[in-house]
Amino acid sequence: MNSKLLSFELTESNDEIEIHCNEEGLDTLLHCLELVKKYKTHDHLISDIWGGNELTSELQGSGNRLINKVTVRYWP
Repeated sequence: MNSKLLSFELTESNDEIEIHCNEEGLDTLLHCLELVKKYKTHDHLISDIWGGNELTSELQGSGNRLINKVTVRYWP
């Protein structure tokens, strides 16, 4: 069982994104952001059901919709 929690979810009203995480998930997100900043590039966070391992696929918010891929892009 994976103990990490990191999910991006679109709220039921479709106008807000919620980030759900525990300490391990927050470490994953921070690592992604640090890499993008350091190398001025982009990185992907992908759920396990889409073949990745950065995002968890258990929905946390009632009525929310799970986002299975998040791309973080650097723009100068």
